[in-house]
Amino acid sequence: MKLYEWIWLPIAGVIAYVVTRSPSSASSEKLNVSDAVIDAATRTLLAETSFRQTSREMQSILRVGINRAKETGDLLAVFTPPGKPNWNRSATFKRRWNEARGYPQWAKARAFVVDVFAGKYPNLIGDRKYFLHPAGMPKCQGQQCPRGRQCVSTTAGRRCLPSWSSDDVALVIDEARFS
Repeated sequence: MKLYEWIWLPIAGVIAYVVTRSPSSASSEKLNVSDAVIDAATRTLLAETSFRQTSREMQSILRVGINRAKETGDLLAVFTPPGKPNWNRSATFKRRWNEARGYPQWAKARAFVVDVFAGKYPNLIGDRKYFLHPAGMPKCQGQQCPRGRQCVSTTAGRRCLPSWSSDDVALVIDEARFS
């Protein structure tokens, strides 16, 4: 190889990574899923948002589960508490997930989930597998946060966030952060 080829190969690799990771390059995909997966994803969406967030944010939350299932091969396990990999360990989330079928928004939320799995929404988050709502995270006390967390300015003010949701890696869509 010539010297200029050695220089451009790493640059081309970085460009390829950025382009494939960027949300604008990721297209929607149609997934054939069972009713059990649709119900579990609907419960997860309702437990996380009560179907009160924007469609951009909610479809991105569902996309996190789809991206996680690419590693495990099991959408049902991803969307069923506690989730594999872990989705949310809180007792409140599990209670809300179990009660979701009785929510008045159930039919609208389920139709939305069906549309996301049918590929009717673009993938805004690329291959990201994590998300959080900063409003649910502890407020910063000065600049101090517990180990493994950092004080970050968010849509909900200064919050102690996990390092995987720091400003240099997170994509903010409305009230959620995706990493």
